[in-house]
Amino acid sequence: MSVWDNEYPSDSEYAHYYAEYVAHVPKNNIIETLNTQMHEMYTFINAIPGHKAFFAYEEGKWTIKEIIGHMIETERVFSYRALAFSRRDPSPLPPMEQDEYIKYSNYNKRTINNLANEYMAVRISSVHLFQNMTREMLLQKGTASGVEFTVRSIPFIIAGHELHHINIIKEKYL
Repeated sequence: MSVWDNEYPSDSEYAHYYAEYVAHVPKNNIIETLNTQMHEMYTFINAIPGHKAFFAYEEGKWTIKEIIGHMIETERVFSYRALAFSRRDPSPLPPMEQDEYIKYSNYNKRTINNLANEYMAVRISSVHLFQNMTREMLLQKGTASGVEFTVRSIPFIIAGHELHHINIIKEKYL
């Protein structure tokens, strides 16, 4: 039996603005969900037609490549938060200024396949991090962006964040 069986965070374990993300995540073992998403997302990214990769549906919106990069960066940031909180680091962590991150990135100069490979590497790393945590680690809390989170809420936020952006890509870009 995994420590992730029957785990689902309550609304009090993360910032309220992540509630919609978490609500769309299946109430399954989150490690299985992250693994399933990983394979589906890798295939999805590699299937994006080249002429669509630079598309933004209106001025000021990110391209598909930038959205993929944003998903990668966000997962990295949240995985670091989980690591720090699980190790009882008392330091409050800063917010992630997503628009600034994208502004100074080079995602539009990279290939779709390169982004898919980086996505896969980051997700594999996240899965290893989370699947090897103990129950005690999962219940640890920490502060990021001025809000308290539990470690166990973070993989649900990561999974929900991905679902959110995949839906946007499907609805507005492809």
